[in-house]
Amino acid sequence: MIRTVLCGFAFGVWSLQQRAALPSTPGIAGYMACAAAAAAFTAQRIPRCARSRSILLRRCAVYLLILVAACLAGYSGAAWRAHLRLARFLPHTLEGRDLCVTGIIRGVPIIDARHARFVFEIERFADQGIAVQSMPRFVQLNWYARDDTPLPRLRAGERWQLTIRLKRPHGSANPHGADFEAMMLERNLRAVGTVRAYPAPRHETHNAHGLAIFLARWRDAEQRHIKAVLSGAPHAGIVIALATGLQSAISADDWQRFTRTGTNHLVAISGLHISLVAGLAAWLAGGVWRRMRLFGRAGPLWLATPRIQALAGASAGMLYAALAGFGIPAQRACVMLTVVALALVLGRGAASSVVLAWALAAVVCIDPWAVTSAGFWLSFSAVAIILAAVRAQSGAAHRASPSPPFPPFAAGTAHSARKRLTRALRAARLKIVHSIRIQSAVSIGMIPFIAIWFSQISLISPLANLCAIPWFSFLITPLALIGAILPAPIDAYAFRAAHALLSGLIRILDILTAPSWALLPLPAPNSLALGCAAAGLAIMLMPRGGPARWTAFILFAPLFLPPRAVRSAGQFRLTALDVGQGSALLIETAHHRLLFDAGPRYSAQSDAGQRIVLPFLRAHGIRRLDALVLSHADADHAGGARATVEAVPVARLRASLPSAHPLWRMARTAGIRDVQRCRAGERWQWDQVSFELLWPDMAARASDSTPVNTNAQSCVLRISNRRHAALLTADIDARTERALVERYGAALSATLLIAPHHGSRTSSTERFLDAVHPRAVVFQVGYRNPFHHPHPSVAARYAAHGILSYRSDRDGAVQVESFGHTLVVERYRVMHRRYWMGH
Repeated sequence: MIRTVLCGFAFGVWSLQQRAALPSTPGIAGYMACAAAAAAFTAQRIPRCARSRSILLRRCAVYLLILVAACLAGYSGAAWRAHLRLARFLPHTLEGRDLCVTGIIRGVPIIDARHARFVFEIERFADQGIAVQSMPRFVQLNWYARDDTPLPRLRAGERWQLTIRLKRPHGSANPHGADFEAMMLERNLRAVGTVRAYPAPRHETHNAHGLAIFLARWRDAEQRHIKAVLSGAPHAGIVIALATGLQSAISADDWQRFTRTGTNHLVAISGLHISLVAGLAAWLAGGVWRRMRLFGRAGPLWLATPRIQALAGASAGMLYAALAGFGIPAQRACVMLTVVALALVLGRGAASSVVLAWALAAVVCIDPWAVTSAGFWLSFSAVAIILAAVRAQSGAAHRASPSPPFPPFAAGTAHSARKRLTRALRAARLKIVHSIRIQSAVSIGMIPFIAIWFSQISLISPLANLCAIPWFSFLITPLALIGAILPAPIDAYAFRAAHALLSGLIRILDILTAPSWALLPLPAPNSLALGCAAAGLAIMLMPRGGPARWTAFILFAPLFLPPRAVRSAGQFRLTALDVGQGSALLIETAHHRLLFDAGPRYSAQSDAGQRIVLPFLRAHGIRRLDALVLSHADADHAGGARATVEAVPVARLRASLPSAHPLWRMARTAGIRDVQRCRAGERWQWDQVSFELLWPDMAARASDSTPVNTNAQSCVLRISNRRHAALLTADIDARTERALVERYGAALSATLLIAPHHGSRTSSTERFLDAVHPRAVVFQVGYRNPFHHPHPSVAARYAAHGILSYRSDRDGAVQVESFGHTLVVERYRVMHRRYWMGH
């Protein structure tokens, strides 16, 4: 029954996070009252159930009521927590304003040469008119170094007076994309912003103190020390992550390597690492306790050694998790350790499923928003599969080998020694076989969850994990932890040894990832595929005697099937991805795919191609592009092109780029055979859908001596079928619009227009709108972008023409589908709205 209550509570919390709006305060009170009434009613019925003859029917009814009560309790509790968290928000009137604040740096700042990112706790505002109680308490700040002033050395607990400019958390909203706003809500960061240079930031003399600040300072100091010890080492970030839980120093190449091999869980502090620390602490505590005497009596006579070991292991695991930052896998492991330790101390048994259910309920009670993260589902599903596989293997092993335990060793008896050695080897072989089977069960069982969250699986993951898990568990991680405990300079030997062993493992992983088939893209599974996979997983984890195991693999097959084409000839779908201030559009016909621009580059390590375009393509089962069109060289349009071309085969490239642009060489290196400049007049047809490049006109450009910027030479593409047309205009200006109108006239007409230059006031002229005469326009703009796109006068011009306007900063990704006479528009933030969006 306890499993029913705990799982029902967690389900109620999850249900709340699927809501588009929160229930009202009276509604929450009503749900709580219903939960209490159902619990009271079932408490009265349980004794009667035990005495009743119709036990089965009554017990089912009682279990159902208990489940409903637990669900309502979880739902109402999570709703109440959400109301409290959303009560503190940044008013729209204060967005973009300079605010003078005093506060404390929380956590470990992430600092590189010219930039720092950190969490700042606001204590007071210089403006007395701002009520601190209703404003966000914690904000995430970015501090950029000026040319003449380096960044100060920021540390946790320091009190600073800063002038900051804030805005509400707002991330890209795309199908199968990451939810930045949910992540910020979970971390209780209700605003993001930048530190202004004037007035100059001032470090206050009195810093803050406390346990959390002490731990953060220790982690920061240890991170700096390891960087100094392993200066120049390529994998120093992994050693730092294992010793301190800080993953920001792990290089992009290492992350990609671990992703391709399915071993990225090894560098996140989770149950594997915490169990290792807890087991070591329990072993040491047991050895010491057995030899300790208190008041003339041996320690075990006061308290049994297993109880001391349980308490020591749980305490050590909690301490290590606290030092590592208490992520979701660490929380789950700590709760499970605590439940097991309490059961041992109290002398009561605890089934593994009950322990996992307690961990599940505790995590969602501490953090109701944990259910929105991939780590939550991957962590709990992996542990559940391991426990089920261990139980099935244990039952099979017990039935297969009911032999008695080892006979006592008889000194000088060669036969007894050989027999003992034979049994030891047999036991070792069985353990290895069981480990391989459990690892295989986890690798196969996790496929549906990985497909949902990442749309790709590593085919070499089972082999890579068989190599990496023992290497990490018994060599690299212990050395990193020993180094964190030892004083300098002795710790350097441990850190260098850990890095040397890690380098050897990396070479093995590189060999495994060499084949191109090592990483298999998977489409986002539909309900039918998930249902079949769930049934297959249940069959696979059943003890022997159930349905044949091979049927499980048949039930997993729908996960690997490409999505069924839902468009017929003559139909097309255009998806304007939400990439912030930039452009990326995917056009799909019945059997062809074209990507128009690839989004912006956000930083030296991140771009829209990697973060948005590729996950979208993988989730939709798109493994190749029939064409890539790069309208011009601006970073907000071509910034994600390199990552896209390196990951997805492209049949043809059309671009308006300078001759010396590196993307030309990169395209040929990637094997794209059909590489040409955009030229007006080029036409082709796919699946009864016509494509025509309208601009740039090289002949007109050659005869015109007036300097023209790159925006004016943007590729312009028109897509049409018999009923509808879409005009993709990139960043053309008013002059180019005039040239297009003069050349094409009414042939420019389109049902859908992608706003020229994101709605800049230098574009979208009256004459151009009259010629195109669109029904709808899409503005691909970033939230509170510095260019103020779309310009208010341009937005008013579209409204005056009666044109429906869609904006990526307000609507998220916009999908426009041409079905016969119908043009269907779907806005991601409307169709998949959650209560935290816009807050």
